[in-house]
Amino acid sequence: MDQAAMTRNQELQRQWYGAPLGELCRDLCTLFAVTQSGLAEILGVSPAMLSLVMRAQRARIANPDAAARLSAVLRLAHDVRAGTVPAATTRETLATIRTSRTPGQDSLGTTSLPPAPPHPAPAPAHDPAQGPDPDTRFALRLRDLLNSRAGAAEILAAAALLEPDHPGLADLLRTCGAGRTDEAVNLVRNSRRTRP
Repeated sequence: MDQAAMTRNQELQRQWYGAPLGELCRDLCTLFAVTQSGLAEILGVSPAMLSLVMRAQRARIANPDAAARLSAVLRLAHDVRAGTVPAATTRETLATIRTSRTPGQDSLGTTSLPPAPPHPAPAPAHDPAQGPDPDTRFALRLRDLLNSRAGAAEILAAAALLEPDHPGLADLLRTCGAGRTDEAVNLVRNSRRTRP
């Protein structure tokens, strides 16, 4: 493969994932103390295939389940760094991600993603017997809508493009489209409180 094609693949990876997959995967290996072969096993691809995308000889992982697992591992890394998921639980979460399946996705995981690692639910502000409160229902419907149109990597890439001129919209996309549910619900609640 020529250098121009590899450069083009790296640029696509930057758009889809925020950085070239070589950088991201090396970072994941360091953070989770796994080898490149170990990461390939978690994603459900061969070490050779992972090596191809890391060297930008391929732009993306074509297997939809593996693409969704990669998004889930990237989300887990973000949560570990943010301190919202204890590092001690990552082995168990990675094992769950490894066995997840997401039928019906395209190669960027644009239909739905594997379940995010469990997080404590926010304390309900209403009678739990009545089901989720309106803010939670709205946040979940908004997330479903966004995820029906784009995967987490695409949503994050769109947020990065909007950030310089429209930071509020960028935050909305990041939080409601690719963030944790409790953060999305809090954003919805806070926006209701700040409206005139």
